[in-house]
Amino acid sequence: MASYFQGRARLALQAGDLRAAIAALEEGREQDRGYQRRGRWADYHGVFLAGLYLEAGELDRVEQIITALATVPDNPPTVIPGLAFHLACRRGDLPRAEQSLNELVEALACQPWRSGEQAHDLLSAALEIGLPAPRLDALAAELLNEGDVWDDYRTLVDAQLAEAHGRHAAALTGYLSIVDSHILGPATRGTVRIGAARCLLAADRRAEATAQAEVAASLLGEWSGWRVAQLEQVRAQLGMAPADAAPAVTGPAALTPREREVAVLISDGLTNTELARRLYISPKTAAVHVSNILRKLGVSSRTEVGELVGRRT
Repeated sequence: MASYFQGRARLALQAGDLRAAIAALEEGREQDRGYQRRGRWADYHGVFLAGLYLEAGELDRVEQIITALATVPDNPPTVIPGLAFHLACRRGDLPRAEQSLNELVEALACQPWRSGEQAHDLLSAALEIGLPAPRLDALAAELLNEGDVWDDYRTLVDAQLAEAHGRHAAALTGYLSIVDSHILGPATRGTVRIGAARCLLAADRRAEATAQAEVAASLLGEWSGWRVAQLEQVRAQLGMAPADAAPAVTGPAALTPREREVAVLISDGLTNTELARRLYISPKTAAVHVSNILRKLGVSSRTEVGELVGRRT
């Protein structure tokens, strides 16, 4: 019975459908209460389900499962401290995260195997709460200190660390090398694309960043939680509408008052440098305005902007 429901959940995860995966495990855990019998091995439905609740941001439910797991004998040593650390990070509770991290590192010494998925999940949580760089490096080293971790997960964790240290070019190389990995599930590949988009933004390569964000949105279409929140942050930086927004108004009516002012100046033939000087903004900000105007108007040249704006004046 346990294998059946977990199999359904894993199939849903391979399809990128978080809600369906959670529903399968909730049903399985409801029907398989054998873990509550004295002497039974750990509640593996609970561990799996807690991980999915963390993905979805359902943090109170994670805490309930941790409490239930504490009453079950023979949990693997890293289960409770790992979940507690992840939960504290997602709640922004740094003191509790620090305490749980110490317990987790101690427990890892008793865990003879290592998991790339575990490493990615825990490091992602640590990055969100802003764990100091030396502790990030130490955690990653501890999580990946065995040889049985898939190379693609190692590359992902290394890219996450490189990005955290501001080495965006190295991080981008790592992310791009695994964007189509068959080892990583759709949601994780979505996060890889988001990381690549952030690094491209850091290099002011906005068009490429937008392309990566669009692929990430397709991979995370049936997902929720922290991965989608990161996607929306990148989309906002790029001036893209939220992934679940209604179809945007396009054409001249889509321009903000400021963008319309810039569009009129573009129609007068002003360059980005001249726009910046006229509007008392930086050339980079002027370039962003121009890029947004071209996108909203659906044109590729400044001449066409003048033609469209001119027809509306």
